Amino acid sequence: MRRLSPLTTTFIQSTILNAIANVLAQLIDQRKHDKPFTLNVVALIQFVIYGIIIVPPNFEWQKFIEARYPGFPTRGSTAPSPPPHPPDDDDLLPRKEKPARAAAQPSGMRNFVIKWLLDQTVGSVMNIILFIVIINFLKGASLAGVWDAIGKDFCPIMIARLKYRPVVSTLMYTLIPVDRRVVFGSACGVIWGIYLSLYAAV
Repeated sequence: MRRLSPLTTTFIQSTILNAIANVLAQLIDQRKHDKPFTLNVVALIQFVIYGIIIVPPNFEWQKFIEARYPGFPTRGSTAPSPPPHPPDDDDLLPRKEKPARAAAQPSGMRNFVIKWLLDQTVGSVMNIILFIVIINFLKGASLAGVWDAIGKDFCPIMIARLKYRPVVSTLMYTLIPVDRRVVFGSACGVIWGIYLSLYAAV
């Protein structure tokens, strides 16, 4: 049987997790108002569509920052010594005439910090704006209504995201392979998905 691509696997798993988050959010919202549980299918479909749309940009974003700043943080590690090789033309030149060797690769810790900061800033802004725009368009809002929603909702959602995302990012950039990060973020984000679903007024 043909193996699914990492992106397809991410699509399936993230969709399931987002659906679970929305159903739980509806359950919480209806219990809070002392109502018997009735599934709001429209709200569920809207949130699942939002989740499907954001998978590709997040998948590519994680690939990009890992390619640009690769590696995991390590303690006291050094780059392995290259294997011995036969002398080449550079080795035959006097020391002062040898061309400079390539600079050492940046440390894993430095790259981890850069990825972590990018996730809290660029990644957070991108995801929050996508959420507000997609959910409001799916609800039938006009372009002006979406713009107003960005101005009203961006800061509260950003503050809420900063209360949980740093922990997720720390785990994601130290333990999780790049092709599993969107799914890991979705798994950790079930609670976040509940929050977003409630914010979207399921």
